Amino acid sequence: MNIDNELFIDFKHLLGNPWSVTEKALATYGPCIKQAARDVSELRRTGKGPDGSSVLFPHLPYLLAENVLISEEEKKALLFLREEAISYDAVISIGIGGSYLGNQVLFDLFCGPYWNQLTKEERHGYPQVYFAGQNVDPVSLIELSSCISRESVRFQGRRMKVLLLVISKSGTTIEPVTAVRGLKKLLAPVCDIQIMAITDKEKGRIRPLAEKKHFPCFTVPDGIGGRFSVFSQVGLVFASLVGIPIEEFLQGAQMVEESCRSEDISENPALMLAALKFIAMKEYGITAEVVMPYGDKLRSFGWWYAQLLGESLGKKYDLDGNVVYNGRTPVASVGTTDMHSLTQEHQQGKKNKLVQFISVEQLPGDLSVLCDEKDVSGMVPMSRMLAAAWRANEEALAKEGRMSCHISMKKLTPFHVGALMYFFFLTIAYEGAMAHVNAFDQPGVEDYKKILHEELREYILGEV
Repeated sequence: MNIDNELFIDFKHLLGNPWSVTEKALATYGPCIKQAARDVSELRRTGKGPDGSSVLFPHLPYLLAENVLISEEEKKALLFLREEAISYDAVISIGIGGSYLGNQVLFDLFCGPYWNQLTKEERHGYPQVYFAGQNVDPVSLIELSSCISRESVRFQGRRMKVLLLVISKSGTTIEPVTAVRGLKKLLAPVCDIQIMAITDKEKGRIRPLAEKKHFPCFTVPDGIGGRFSVFSQVGLVFASLVGIPIEEFLQGAQMVEESCRSEDISENPALMLAALKFIAMKEYGITAEVVMPYGDKLRSFGWWYAQLLGESLGKKYDLDGNVVYNGRTPVASVGTTDMHSLTQEHQQGKKNKLVQFISVEQLPGDLSVLCDEKDVSGMVPMSRMLAAAWRANEEALAKEGRMSCHISMKKLTPFHVGALMYFFFLTIAYEGAMAHVNAFDQPGVEDYKKILHEELREYILGEV
């Protein structure tokens, strides 16, 4: 199946083989699949999740065209950011989970690991980019501060202008809060520190502080959970600050949303993939899903998808309060790197996993090199080697009776990445409905946070 010849979904190793989901099994689950399709259609219509709470991710592709998730005032500020961005020397994106992973994907894909080594002119005026607040590791924060402090020496005659982009809905999550406080302490003596926040509209600690200190503040929209937030202000503000065309990114999501609304499984590839993975989990002992994009630029995409899958479907209770322990363990890997470290287990370990391959049909760059194979030598494009590697992996898995699915983007552009990320939003929504769990909450995460904050409170009391 394909979506407008831009996104291609190949199910041949997930459906119809003796060792994969059979047509009979798919038909048996027909009523469950149809009900899930109706449930997601109802979610689109009402904006309400299975527990009655607000779930508005289907509006994300239309964020700039509607006033549902963003005010006109905030929309104007967002569209102006690309011009404002050139006034900063560096941006430090501070967040964790959904407030970090989506932005890391966008940076890796469209800026790349050598972005900060380019001159300002080579970056078309856009700032250097760093990430913090995704861990409470003091070593990494000190090293980041030292790096920027050294960089600031180059700005003779003026102080380096550094923007802390603070992304936290509550303003209480320990990792970003600690990063902000630590960076201000370490960098304030040598840099001009400015703050921009993306936070809750009314609740939380940051909004009142922004009003008091007069720093700009964007909104995490109601009804958009962190792992669904890359198409909201959380991702779009960051994208604008590094010059990524957010209109194209949203258009890719819009293409998928409009192509995957049908309640007929034969016309809706997102519904089909969700159904096959759900049946594989329920009937074929699949307890893990390996997401394996091919290409270094897509490495962090695996981390992003792992959060989306794990937090959305990993639930102890179903919607009726029954203990079900639903979900698959997500495993992020990258090809070809992990073909030399993990593929042995994928092929010959327990038959409890499926592999989700992701590739790009037309890479933005290529290089031909000499290749020696048995009796022949010749020049081979590295893109051809990369494609041959995933096909070889897929075929080797199939020979061992292992399930896999392959999704290919036509090109590596904001449009196509937007399409791919939103496609996975829909597969998760459909599968959550099939499993009869709430794919939009995260009660387990809240449990550990309570324990963590209480332990820190006890430590502080003991030090006083």
